Amino acid sequence: MTSHKYEATVNGVSMWAKSELEHVGRITGVKDKTLQKSYALSTLNGMAHLRNALFQLVNDPEYSHHKKDLLKTHDTVIRVMKHLMKDYDISTETIKKVNVYNVLGDLSYLSKGKTRKARKN
Repeated sequence: MTSHKYEATVNGVSMWAKSELEHVGRITGVKDKTLQKSYALSTLNGMAHLRNALFQLVNDPEYSHHKKDLLKTHDTVIRVMKHLMKDYDISTETIKKVNVYNVLGDLSYLSKGKTRKARKN
């Protein structure tokens, strides 16, 4: 995990997630395949940061009462990221190249077959 502190709020991260997910819908509206892939890569970069911000809030005791909703959003973001990578043939190595400030940390959560198991309430 990255040591970068996002200093985000639950409301801010929720709006951020909504915005990133809206970008995913717009990618398919572009017919040019090169532009689609570029847009998908940009969205993946934003979602990788979003995932880290969500993860920090999930693990912050101050936000424990939001943990369930944050985990749901976190899982959705990862699932969408994996689909973007598959649909637009983008590797974690490509994402790492865009990560010029080295704040994304370990991207192994995007590897195939590595998903968080559902938790029983």
